[in-house]
Amino acid sequence: MRTNFKLVTTLGVSLLAMAAPAMAQEAADENADEQIVVTGTLVRGIAPAGTNVVGVTAEAVSASGATTVTELLTDVPQFGSFNSIQTISGGGNFVTTNRPNLRGLPGMTTTGTSSTLMLVDGSRVVGMGIASTTPDADFIPPAIIERVDIIPDGGSSLYGSDAVAGVVNFVTIKRFDGVKVDARYGFGDEFHTFDANATIGKTWDRGSVWLSYNYAENSNILGRDRDYNFTPQARVDGVLIRDLECSAPNLRVATSPGLATTLYSSLNASAANSANQCDLSDEVDMYPEQKRHSVYAGLNYELSDSVELDVRAFYYRKESLFGLGQYASSINLGPSFLAPFGFVSSPFNVTLTTSVVNVPGVGNITIPSPAETKSVNFALGPNFLNYQTIEIDTWGFRPTLTANLNDNWRLRTTFGYSQSKNESHNPRILPTALLGPLVAAGTFNPFSPLTASATTLAALTNWETYGRADQSQLNLRAVVDGDLFELPGGAVKVALGAEYIRETYNSRKGDTVPANFAALPRFEQSRNITSVFGEVVAPVFGIDGGPSLTVSASGRYDHYNDFGGTFNPKFGATFKPLDGVSIRGAWGKSFVAPSLADSAVADPTGVNWIDGATLNFIAPPNVLAANGFPAVGPGQKIIFLLGATPGLQPQKSQNWTIGLDIAPTGVPGLKLSATYYNVSYNNIISLIPFIDQQLFFSTFARSGAFTLNPTQAQINDVLAQAGSTVGAPCAPQPGCVYGIQDVRKRNQLRYKQDGIDFSVDYRTDTGFGSVDFGVSGTYTLNRKNSPADGRPFTPEIQFSPLGLRTQLGANIGNFRAQATWNHSQGYQLSTPQGLNGQTSVGGFNTVDLFFRYEFDGESMLKDLALTLNVNNVFDQAPPIYTGGDIVRNQRGFRNGNTLGRLVQVGISKKF
Repeated sequence: MRTNFKLVTTLGVSLLAMAAPAMAQEAADENADEQIVVTGTLVRGIAPAGTNVVGVTAEAVSASGATTVTELLTDVPQFGSFNSIQTISGGGNFVTTNRPNLRGLPGMTTTGTSSTLMLVDGSRVVGMGIASTTPDADFIPPAIIERVDIIPDGGSSLYGSDAVAGVVNFVTIKRFDGVKVDARYGFGDEFHTFDANATIGKTWDRGSVWLSYNYAENSNILGRDRDYNFTPQARVDGVLIRDLECSAPNLRVATSPGLATTLYSSLNASAANSANQCDLSDEVDMYPEQKRHSVYAGLNYELSDSVELDVRAFYYRKESLFGLGQYASSINLGPSFLAPFGFVSSPFNVTLTTSVVNVPGVGNITIPSPAETKSVNFALGPNFLNYQTIEIDTWGFRPTLTANLNDNWRLRTTFGYSQSKNESHNPRILPTALLGPLVAAGTFNPFSPLTASATTLAALTNWETYGRADQSQLNLRAVVDGDLFELPGGAVKVALGAEYIRETYNSRKGDTVPANFAALPRFEQSRNITSVFGEVVAPVFGIDGGPSLTVSASGRYDHYNDFGGTFNPKFGATFKPLDGVSIRGAWGKSFVAPSLADSAVADPTGVNWIDGATLNFIAPPNVLAANGFPAVGPGQKIIFLLGATPGLQPQKSQNWTIGLDIAPTGVPGLKLSATYYNVSYNNIISLIPFIDQQLFFSTFARSGAFTLNPTQAQINDVLAQAGSTVGAPCAPQPGCVYGIQDVRKRNQLRYKQDGIDFSVDYRTDTGFGSVDFGVSGTYTLNRKNSPADGRPFTPEIQFSPLGLRTQLGANIGNFRAQATWNHSQGYQLSTPQGLNGQTSVGGFNTVDLFFRYEFDGESMLKDLALTLNVNNVFDQAPPIYTGGDIVRNQRGFRNGNTLGRLVQVGISKKF
């Protein structure tokens, strides 16, 4: 494998000097008749000047074995989910959908927007998810996809917001005649998947109508079902553990000045430096159980020789059940005089040792046994398991009217409307404020959780994080295009358009008793967007079989009623010095509008009065005391602000590319391509990294994120912004407030990335049929970020620089065989991780096989096909990573993920 990798890499690098995946460019050229508009341009019949188009054909969709669009895109190296499995993360309201992410740009898990624009037949679709205003890619059934156009370059000059990293356009079938049914069943270790599709249609001289239904389901995969999903061991108080919150609780006891702690096992309380062992990732779904229903319908009708009506309508329902494992929590126990500092006085106790606790304003106090302060970490296991349910209901329709105004000019108008309902229920254990009274009253014993009564246990788990978001989108768009005048190279083509979009986002989110979720506050908001745009393409010169030059310019102005306007241009050029060689380049600006889900309305300011033990995690570190941040005084608190800052602005980028495509005339069937890309992404909406105290107080505190010794007016101002308040205010103010720490979402992060996309494609006919070979990949040269304006850029090294997909196939009569090798290169770690001081993450390699046989004959054998997919043939596990992760279903591994070996058998029949 290593030898093959070196050979392929050497081949790819040598081609970079003379040669982005050509597979889609070929599709663009072949399909570029006078009616087809290729993604990346508004002009009919041409490929976009200067732009690289990556494509996926219907045949590639079938060969992938993908049951969802999300699975399909993991086969494309330019996506951040390449050679992995992308799924919702569970455990909250944020990542409840699957969204495409070209280039792996930041923001996908912290904001409601996406830097990758997803279109269906060139049009936008309503946002889906609780805290997301972009679509869930899985709503498109793979069976109706004719092709996928991917533009891994900025596209806001034509399409508006969200196209910083690029555009993904799913082109669905236009006409269908007959009945086609297909089904596949897949199985692996402790896993199965099933999907079935039925399409019925009728085509006549002037039109076609069709209806397609798809059903798909898969079982879940638990962490314990895959050896590579585990919580790495860490050293806590000198003891090796995986998780503290075990069914047999663990205790951390303050035993020395400065709140130093000693770990004890509740099963052996007399032995210090002991612990019960458990791994909470065992019962967590690394891949959730899901069911999907999709209905898609199309009508295409020629009203006259010059007017055509095309209508699309869809309905989609997705149900996800995400196992989050055992209910786990902790509570601080101590004498009653420590209650103001977050400790609970309880009749339950375990005699340990004399402890010393530091009381702010008092100093170190020795507390005799058995009244020591202790943190009890427990889990309600193994039978009390937590399951999050996520439901998405979406529907929409889109009629398009196309009129040929004359032999040259055409008008295309689209009216689209879609809406979604999204709901999430995430059961949780009671928060400390409600758990404390149960412990204090003797109703719940944290040292022996399952000895509580059934009533108490039911009450303990009668809490949830609830999320509901209803979204709608109205889209009106008109584009006219045609020829202006002739140049030596041909006609100058122009397209002009206007668009109106109205978005609504109504949400209700929060923590509550399940029966009371309807009482949570509801936030309703809407947005109007008006846009004008245009494109001109000029073939400056061109000689048949000789040199040619085509240049293009496009621009779009978008006006948002909430934050104003933005203009984004793009320029491109394609030069063909000789037959079979193209040199292309493009430069442009793009933007991502702040999502309604990220607004201060949907994510209002939360005020938290922080004191006690929590204060230690956010207060200035001692090393900064001499730099203007003194120690927190006795009785002082910090006002901690979460949510979104008002007035968020667009996230903006500059993109440029230069590439080379070669189709040697002397070697028919061979295509070589390479593209250098460069993205500079600024003003990115992100959270301030407050967990890293050193970084926060050295970088952000002096730029408005921290106010030391605030005045009463400043305190009153932030309290007036509060949508919610946690904790008790201190007194007397303002002296009791050490500072105001504002870590709300804001425009701050800057990011730069550049790299090379490349491909080699070769196909040749043989005596038995044909053979084809392809290599496509992307190599990231640099990734670096700056946490805020004015701060230097820091290189990122913890990512796979090379994603490579190599494919070899053969057609022998009616039989198709194909083998694919996917490779994600390993990388170095910026700091050693885990107990073993891991300094690097290895590469990840998987091999997939595909076989298809189409029967000859009449009756039931006619148009009958059988397929076999074997993904990850060698059942390879992703590389081990011992650094841990806060997300339980992503622990123990990096640089890829897999369902394991998956065998899928399929049958398809058309009548």
